[in-house]
Amino acid sequence: MPQAHSLYTLCWYFYIYSFLGWCSEVAFAAIKTRHLVNRGFLNGPVCPIYGFGMLAAVTVLGPVSGSLPALFIGGALLATALELVGGWALKTLFHARWWDYSDQPLNLGGYICLGFSLLWGVAVTAVMRVLHPAVETLVGRALTNPAGAILLGLCTGLFVADLIATVITVTGLMRQLGELERITALLHKSSDLLTKQVGGAALVADERLSAGREMLEDRTDAARAELEMRRDLLRAEILDRRLGASRLLRAFPTLKSTRYENSLRALRQDLNERLAGRIRRR
Repeated sequence: MPQAHSLYTLCWYFYIYSFLGWCSEVAFAAIKTRHLVNRGFLNGPVCPIYGFGMLAAVTVLGPVSGSLPALFIGGALLATALELVGGWALKTLFHARWWDYSDQPLNLGGYICLGFSLLWGVAVTAVMRVLHPAVETLVGRALTNPAGAILLGLCTGLFVADLIATVITVTGLMRQLGELERITALLHKSSDLLTKQVGGAALVADERLSAGREMLEDRTDAARAELEMRRDLLRAEILDRRLGASRLLRAFPTLKSTRYENSLRALRQDLNERLAGRIRRR
């Protein structure tokens, strides 16, 4: 008979594995980039996708945990399905790709790929056979008491608050990217208009047209300067919020917007220049 898990126990599993998943992401990024970066979607030290993944593994694969092949295949399928659904949901909700396996062989829409599916299978097998018994003992012996219930309530409150704050941040970022896109379009439009008007005026030697051309140039230059100032201020506003969009850009260096990719790319370039400047000053 498979072991039944209470909602209380499952909640603790979710937070514990979300935290451990966050630790693994931060460690992997630190080894790869030699910098400590909060790699989570949320501000706090949790990666919910790992929590949901292990909840699925514990509840679905528990009955076959004695079979290594079943654990490996089941773990690979469950994690891959979660990654596919999660990636599609984030793209649908926020019009952005938070990870992209398009450069990996045998990928499906960039959401999943065979190499990572196999890696997830190995990881789920190892966690279920080696780590989960210890987590199960910890929850059963140390956290099944009034203090554990209070701590669980605190974790839930912080998690919900963090989730709301992050959703607000992401939607705000997309709105600001849209504004940057609009300003950039206006800058291109003013450049095209100036080129057209100046080019046409240059064909005529009349002094009045020449004076009109100079006036047009002055007005266009003033409008461009104002638009460029608004663009630079908006970029600075986005990047100065260390717990907002700036953190997300550092956490997801391959983040792509399906609507405002040009503005996002320029914003990331500004961020990289800032980070490079800080490193040089050190």
